[in-house]
Amino acid sequence: MIARALGVSFRQALRSVALTLFPLAFISLFAWATAGTTTGNTSDPIRASAWLYLGAHLIPFVVPSGKLTLLPLLAVLYPMWAIRRGLATVESAFSKINGARLVYGFWYAALSELIAWASRYHGVAPNLYLTPVFTFIISIIATMDFVSIKNRGFYFAGYLFLVALGIGSIFFAISLGEHWKVVHSISIVLAPGIVGGILFAALQLLYLPNIALVALSYLTGIGFTFGPHSVINGSQVKIGQVPALPFVPALPTSVHSELIYASSFWLLFFIAVFLYMRRIKSSILHFTGYALNQGIRFFIVIAALAYLSAGELLTNSLNPIGVIWWRFVAVLGVAYLAASLVVIFIPAIVQKVFHRG
Repeated sequence: MIARALGVSFRQALRSVALTLFPLAFISLFAWATAGTTTGNTSDPIRASAWLYLGAHLIPFVVPSGKLTLLPLLAVLYPMWAIRRGLATVESAFSKINGARLVYGFWYAALSELIAWASRYHGVAPNLYLTPVFTFIISIIATMDFVSIKNRGFYFAGYLFLVALGIGSIFFAISLGEHWKVVHSISIVLAPGIVGGILFAALQLLYLPNIALVALSYLTGIGFTFGPHSVINGSQVKIGQVPALPFVPALPTSVHSELIYASSFWLLFFIAVFLYMRRIKSSILHFTGYALNQGIRFFIVIAALAYLSAGELLTNSLNPIGVIWWRFVAVLGVAYLAASLVVIFIPAIVQKVFHRG
């Protein structure tokens, strides 16, 4: 029984890896064939497909010029979908769902580690220590049953945060549209061709969550970085040389000091979250414990997103790029505590004083 369960989970993990890897291999081979080459070595696109596979799992790379740790957040949805497809088959071979998820994740992480080890080439190497960790965590998240988890407060906060990201994306699109001539000039300089242009556009779409988080951080007065010693927020714009990338024209070029007051957005955000959770838990004691539990879950996710959304882009001159994750989390943490005072503790103290009176 155990041998059958292990065999079924291994085969399904192999299928899930193949479901992600083979389409990426086709894309790599097609791009390599249309771009042309002087060596005719097909191992290059095959190795590139392994790098795409690992990049889709947010695995950081070491490259000859520096590091690649700024990876597209949206790309992780594809391997999660591939993992999710094999869960039903694995469940049928196990008596307990948690055991099925753990064994399935173990095999998936082991196969991914093998791909990472085999893809090292000429100074380009994925992080072999983080590969099994990241892929295992992604497989666990992909196989979770979110419907059965009763975290209504966490879900509500997540929905509001997605709306906020959408607002950030709209402002980024407006800024990009205002500099469309510059974007067009950059695209002419890059001249990626038809196939390269399609692939380059797809890559930029996968980076949209990263960009939306940066835009939201800027709009709410927290700011972000674009290279070493850079500061970009409402009260200060200090930036060095920037690469010729299509999203660069949307970067702020002037100071908007009024954005310093926009950090109050997060206070209103968490007040709305607390008011929603207040409807679920009427008792102050139960409400406080529930709010603390949901808040810990929310901040773990936010810290992970903020940390993974930023990083180095191939060279030290483009490090760091993105949200300053610890500052972002700290500002939200202060807003969370302030909102708890407004919704929970101050009304409770006032009510207690009136009852004594």
